[in-house]
Amino acid sequence: MILSLMNFSLIGYGQSEGSSVYQEASFTDRLVEMYPNPASDYLTVKLPTPNASSVQLAMHSVIGNALNIEKEQISDYEVRLRVKDLPSGYYFLSIKEESSGLKASYKFLKR
Repeated sequence: MILSLMNFSLIGYGQSEGSSVYQEASFTDRLVEMYPNPASDYLTVKLPTPNASSVQLAMHSVIGNALNIEKEQISDYEVRLRVKDLPSGYYFLSIKEESSGLKASYKFLKR
């Protein structure tokens, strides 16, 4: 049997599972925080600029299926995603914001 692996390219860097509650990526002088990771009920995304209302978020399973997730803007800098109903496993969150040029993908674990 031949096993084919997909290679995902992530912008920035992430800390290994269990070493930190934050997964961060650096975009020149900007920083995006995603916590808690692993998440059980909600995942919070903290943006480096006050653009939470204009940011585009897309969530996908590890096999690429797009998922509809309930989003709530907490502040100009934070968005909270409800992941409570997702099965346990790894997921990818893509973040895009046109005016700041922010574009990244992050992996997180849902417990």
